Amino acid sequence: MLTGFIRTVILFFVTTIVLRLMGKRQLAQLQPYEVVITLMISDLATQPMGDVEMPLLGGVVAILTLLLMHSLLSSLSFWSIRLRAIICGRPSVLVRNGRICEDELSRLCFDLSDLMEGIRSQGLVGLHETGSVVLETNGALSVFPSAENRPATRGEQGLGDKYDGIPLTLILDGRVQARTLALCGKDEKWLLEQLKTQGIERTKNVLIALLNTQGVLLVQEKGENGRLLNIPVLEPKEVAW
Repeated sequence: MLTGFIRTVILFFVTTIVLRLMGKRQLAQLQPYEVVITLMISDLATQPMGDVEMPLLGGVVAILTLLLMHSLLSSLSFWSIRLRAIICGRPSVLVRNGRICEDELSRLCFDLSDLMEGIRSQGLVGLHETGSVVLETNGALSVFPSAENRPATRGEQGLGDKYDGIPLTLILDGRVQARTLALCGKDEKWLLEQLKTQGIERTKNVLIALLNTQGVLLVQEKGENGRLLNIPVLEPKEVAW
């Protein structure tokens, strides 16, 4: 029993490290060869767990070989567009200018009901609001609304440029995030001073605090009746991240 426990722990860490080295993409974003490699790794990892007589080293070597294959195929698809098309395939246009491409649906054996479901999942009511639909190489559907149904941009509205980057998390569950706080060029003393202007004496009373790229500190206090606060603390021109 102890042997089986140790083998399982070793294979768990080996598999976790290998999958981590393969990248952070989710299952729905994997290329076909990555799905195959992931399934093979899971199968290779489970076999030595159930059979203690099977050499553990053989399973580890096989998993590392698949990692090598993944690295090789990823490099080939990166350096050669032609090989990438062979390894990963090409995107397919299923809807063009609001019209369904019947020949492409037939070639891919892609069902119309699945197409309509994919359009609805992107927030569009139906085909009449759709401009283009592309089936990506990983099986995901990219849906683009028609020109008359897409939201107007700031430029089209004549509102001018506005930087809208990722907000910095300064406090998370009462704990100050020193690394992100340093990104905005401030320290914990400055942060506490901003909170005190709203009657918050300790950072432990804050569930979350975000500093957006417009210089506004978004704060939610802990507790069911905790306040939601928008505190202007920086000029937009002071934003440097």
